[in-house]
Amino acid sequence: MIKVKANYILTIDDNFEIIENGEVIFDKKIIKVGKDLEKNIKTIDLGKNSVLMPGLINTHTHLEFSANHTSLIYGDFITWLNSVLLKRETLLNECGKECYKKAINQMKKSGIVAFGEISSTGLDLLPLTECDLKVIYFNEIIGSNPSAVDALYQDFLGRLKDSEKYRNEKFIPSISIHSPYSVHPILLKKVLEIAKYKDMVVSAHFMESFAEREWLDNNKGDFKLFFKTHLNQEKATTSAMEFLEKFDGIKTHFIHSVWANEDELQKISSMNASIAHCPISNRLLNTGLLDIERVKNLNIPFSVATDGLSSNYSLNLFKEIRASLLMHTGLHPKYLAKDLIKSVTKNSGEILGLNNGSIEVGKYADLISFKLPNEVDKENLALQIILHINEVEKMWVNGEKIDF
Repeated sequence: MIKVKANYILTIDDNFEIIENGEVIFDKKIIKVGKDLEKNIKTIDLGKNSVLMPGLINTHTHLEFSANHTSLIYGDFITWLNSVLLKRETLLNECGKECYKKAINQMKKSGIVAFGEISSTGLDLLPLTECDLKVIYFNEIIGSNPSAVDALYQDFLGRLKDSEKYRNEKFIPSISIHSPYSVHPILLKKVLEIAKYKDMVVSAHFMESFAEREWLDNNKGDFKLFFKTHLNQEKATTSAMEFLEKFDGIKTHFIHSVWANEDELQKISSMNASIAHCPISNRLLNTGLLDIERVKNLNIPFSVATDGLSSNYSLNLFKEIRASLLMHTGLHPKYLAKDLIKSVTKNSGEILGLNNGSIEVGKYADLISFKLPNEVDKENLALQIILHINEVEKMWVNGEKIDF
């Protein structure tokens, strides 16, 4: 057993309790939380202005593109997408073992103990199975050409089978649907049947851009030329609502949803689904900003996630929630800060089906610690963490110390 003492223990329980000069006893899971706990256990004192809190959880990454730095073009969604198609093979081939290791280490340093990875090729499989963080490995299906459905499905089944070989308590294979505009309804139906049978969490990009909104609603806009040029396709294969209805009864994490309308948000709420908010990616691709207050009022759980380095400059989740704090200018910073901290801990753990994200008895001991520059008023602790912390000093996953 390990006992750790900190000036501030941020539990992220339902009451957002903060314990000053508190202690946590844990092995693989958390055993006790409070003050002046058992005296016969050697204590690790984290020191002055120290914070112990649940590790961060990044629900949406694309590590396959971690070789990108300046290759892709930002500022407009379709321009960016065309640059991805042009540079895709080069970027995928440039990201070898050291590239993945560097990306994972960046996440570790920023306090990420678990993440959801979107894998479209399987090239990231072995590097991620060797990772000492927790991974939800979303095998992605993509393809809207009806003549290619069978080949795409067989390729997907092969990748899913390969990932299942490595399943353990820290590596969990799952399924991702790329988007309503890029997955044929036949493929969607076949893949979701697997997800439902295996009781998997499913990830799906949804309403990321205005181009997607116009294409699915009216078969026009910037996607019209894109689909004509690349796929000789004149019409969308589904509507947004038809797409959502396919996910009934499946635990789904919708990514972005910036352009989701009221009916669609109501549908997502009724499905008990969740949304990933990726503010830096949305800003760089100039797609807009998720109305997180509206999402919250509809009781839709949301996470904040980095997306991949294909549309971000960093995989640092502290930087991501700081960006979100500064972008949502209509919301009170002190209260928004608490929601954002919760979004990358408790919310994200529940979204991915992990028994972590809060410091409570029985939860896995997935913990991080760091020091603030000075003493902090408890009410402003979440805000000051977001403003001042970029990297952590210590990390435990399943109670085991993780090295950076």
